[in-house]
Amino acid sequence: MGNGKSLNRVLSDAQQLNLSIEIIEMSSSTRTAKEAAKACGCIPAQIIKSIVLRNTHTSALFLILVSGANNIDLVKTSDVLDINLKMADPADVRARTGFAIGGVSPLGHLAKLETYFDPLLTNYKNIWAAAGEPNTVFKSCPNDLIKSILAKPLPASCFIEIT
Repeated sequence: MGNGKSLNRVLSDAQQLNLSIEIIEMSSSTRTAKEAAKACGCIPAQIIKSIVLRNTHTSALFLILVSGANNIDLVKTSDVLDINLKMADPADVRARTGFAIGGVSPLGHLAKLETYFDPLLTNYKNIWAAAGEPNTVFKSCPNDLIKSILAKPLPASCFIEIT
C-alpha cells in the first residue's frame, strides 16, 4: 500500500477523532460505487459517495455523504437547506479537501466542510469510503463515522434511488 499525503491525512484525522477504520487496498478499480462494492464484497448501498456542493451565493462548500445506491437531488437538497446549491468545481474541491473529484474521502480534508449524510447509510453495520489513494478504501461503522465528523442527516427525499 502506498503511503501518500492524502492517505496520511485520512489516517491522522481518524486517529484524532478516535474513529476506528480499516484501510483496504483493492487490486481492482473502486472508481464507481458498483466497482467499489464488487471489490469490497458488499452491495453498492454500503459505499459512500462523497459529493461536494457549492452555495452559489457564498461559495461555501458542503460535503454530502451519499449511499452508492442513490444520487443526490440538488433541487430538493437546496430546498431543505434553504440555499442554492450546485456541484462544486473540481479546482475548488481539490483546494478545500485535498482530494480530486471521484476520490474525496469523508476524512482528512484540508479545510472543514459542513457535512450531511444520506440516512440509508445507517442501515448497515459497515460502510466503505475513499481513503485518499486510488483503489484504497476504508471500512467503518456508519454511525461512528457520522458522529465523529458531526454530519447531519438529510431527509430521504433529498436522494434518488439509482435503478
